[in-house]
Amino acid sequence: MKNTLKSSVQHMPLLQSFPTLELRSPYHLADFQPFSLELMSYTRHIRAIALTFFIVGLLAISSTLSFEAWQFNPSIVKENGLLELAQGGFLLLAALVQGWRAFNTHDSGLKRDIRVGLALFALALFLREVDIDKLGSSAAWDALEKILRVIALLMILSFTWHISRRVKLVFRNLGKVLLAPTVMLTMLACVFYACGWPFDRELFDMDKGLSQWFEETFELNACLLFFCASLLGSIKTDVVKIQAPSF
Repeated sequence: MKNTLKSSVQHMPLLQSFPTLELRSPYHLADFQPFSLELMSYTRHIRAIALTFFIVGLLAISSTLSFEAWQFNPSIVKENGLLELAQGGFLLLAALVQGWRAFNTHDSGLKRDIRVGLALFALALFLREVDIDKLGSSAAWDALEKILRVIALLMILSFTWHISRRVKLVFRNLGKVLLAPTVMLTMLACVFYACGWPFDRELFDMDKGLSQWFEETFELNACLLFFCASLLGSIKTDVVKIQAPSF
């Protein structure tokens, strides 16, 4: 049976020519590489545009809801009011997500450092925005706030010492760090915070309540951006391949 099949194949020149046809094919994998790179470039641009529209829409919805709530109840802009508590909630979520992603994913080296730094930054802002000691009349709230501030301070000092040992690594990749999506969105959040400062100081000639609404809404949107930043990728993969100093 085997000999018969072999003899049949030998008498079929078309089948024998298949390897030759494959070798003579004018198409190679390298020919498709520019097309693949161009397609990836278009995909990145589309994703960036979609993300931009999503964030703009999210901020518009947040501002609209904030204004409607303020119209209904002007007291929401006061200390520890609804807007400040919402800011604290977004900041706390941002700190938790950044910390979780730093230690529960495959990130290592500089990628992990970026997420830890952003988590601590969000935590520090949370402790600044929310007066925990005023959440209740019990002395336990005041003690809780002091404990959290001490813990946050120790973590920040520890991280500062850790990152000081790899300053050269950070500066060598500073461009990639600043262009990382999570870092860029965090910097945009800081711009929103800065925009709220003039309204906090009442530098514009407008009603005090409206000025407070502008301040708290800018800060609310900034905190929302902090949370969105925690959901994005941190830094390009090739930075992870750089050997980081060990402890």
